[in-house]
Amino acid sequence: MRKVSVTTAAHLEATAIKVGQIILDDSHYLTCWGYMQTAEGWRKCDFVTNYDVLNTMLRAIEDKSEAVQMAIVQKLEHMEQIPEIIDFEAQLGEAVLFDNIAFTLERPQFSGGDWADYTNDDCYYIRAAERVTRTEALARGVDQCMQALGKSYELYLGYLELEFDEEYAREQADLADDMKFTLAFYAYRQAA
Repeated sequence: MRKVSVTTAAHLEATAIKVGQIILDDSHYLTCWGYMQTAEGWRKCDFVTNYDVLNTMLRAIEDKSEAVQMAIVQKLEHMEQIPEIIDFEAQLGEAVLFDNIAFTLERPQFSGGDWADYTNDDCYYIRAAERVTRTEALARGVDQCMQALGKSYELYLGYLELEFDEEYAREQADLADDMKFTLAFYAYRQAA
């Protein structure tokens, strides 16, 4: 298999993704079309990863692992054209859910250092996948929420430091809601 260098940046974590299709070629990487679970629900995303990470992901989904593995092995053994696609939605009736896994995701970046804005935050490289319990996955989600709230409060303080009025600062930091503002304050204090 051909190895290709990948430059990535901007780390992100996710605890669940769905894969509808996998595209195989003659490189060490796989492209997955699917969805990422966010606070707002499932968002359509494309993922790139390697076979080692895919192996870890497959071991975490014991109930469908064998069917998914067999679909991949059959395509690899009888690859007639490059690239080749495996459509899990057509074969299994739905996208394959990979949950209770801590995914370390990174955004692609041009080698010159400019962000690849054409992806619109809809394309990620899966750097690693680590199996976690449901409780650990929920705790990571809460931690991410607390970090985001703390950052919003930092942004609010930045606007105040620049001598904007409080109402404008809260609005720009997305803290107009009093409950969210209070939670952000405590998240900021906890992080400090």
